[in-house]
Amino acid sequence: MVQNIKDEQIFSKVLNRLNERVKELNCLYKLEEIFKIEESTLDTSLQGLVDVIPTGWQHTTLCEVRISYKDLVIVSDDFLETEWKQQANIVIDENVEGKIEVFYLHNINSDGSNPFYAEEQKLLNTIARRLGEHIFSRRLKDTIAFINAPESGIEASEGDDLLPISSNQHWKWRYKMAEVIAEKMDFDRFGVDGVYIIGSTKNAEAGPASDIDLLIHISDESDPEGLSAWIEGWSLCLSEMNFNRTGHYVSDGLIDLHLITAEDIKNKDSFAIKIGAVTDGARPLKLRGGK
Repeated sequence: MVQNIKDEQIFSKVLNRLNERVKELNCLYKLEEIFKIEESTLDTSLQGLVDVIPTGWQHTTLCEVRISYKDLVIVSDDFLETEWKQQANIVIDENVEGKIEVFYLHNINSDGSNPFYAEEQKLLNTIARRLGEHIFSRRLKDTIAFINAPESGIEASEGDDLLPISSNQHWKWRYKMAEVIAEKMDFDRFGVDGVYIIGSTKNAEAGPASDIDLLIHISDESDPEGLSAWIEGWSLCLSEMNFNRTGHYVSDGLIDLHLITAEDIKNKDSFAIKIGAVTDGARPLKLRGGK
C-alpha cells in the first residue's frame, strides 16, 4: 500500500512537470505566431507578448509581465511589481537594449522559497533572445529599405530604428580572426609566401554580413587544394560564430579567399594589383621570413 502511494506521488510529479513543458512549448508557439504578423507595429507585438508569456508559467493567473525596450514600457493588465521576480535582458546586435520581467503577485510557497522553476528562467531567456532577434530583423529590414531607397520614408535621423552602417565590433573581431588564421597557417606545408587582408575588414567598415577578404600569395610549389580546404574549415567556423553573435546572417562561409601567384603580381592581374598599391592596397598580415 505504501509503495503504491509513493508510485502515485512520483507519477503525479512527473505528469505535472510534463504538463508544464507542454505549457512552455505552447507559449513559444504563440510567440512565433505573433512574430509572423509582419504588418504589426512593435508596440502591438510587445503587447501580444506580454499577454502570452503568463501562459507558459506554472501559476498563470498570478503572473504579471513588464517589457522595457528603449522608451517603451509595456505591462500586462492589472500589473503589480512585487519582490518575486525573474528577468532576462533583450540583447540586440550584442547590445543590451531592454529587459523582460516576470512577477508573481504572491509567493505560493509557504516556506518562502523561490516560487519559480529553473525551467521557467530558461524559457524567459529563450523568449528574450527571440524578441531580440525579432527586433533586430525589423531594424535590418528598415535599414536595407533606407539604403536601397532613401525616398522610402525612413529618415536617417530615426537612427534608433536603423542598424549602424559601420560598427566597430564587426570589423574588429573579423580582423583579429584574420590575424589568427595568418599566424597559424603553415607556410611550408601549403606553399604560401604571404597573407594579406583587403576589403571592408581591412578598411574598418565591415558590417554584420561582411565577408573577410583574404589575399594569399602562393608559390610554385603550393598546395592550393589543401590550402583552400584548410581555409574553408575556418570559413565555416567563423560563419557559425557570426550567426551566434548576431542571431542572423546564415551563410556558407565568412571568408572570401583570393589566391595569387608571383606572375599575377608581376602582371598586376586581378586582385594582385592590390599588392603594393598606393590607394586601398592590401595589408600584409604575415609574410614568409617575418611579418
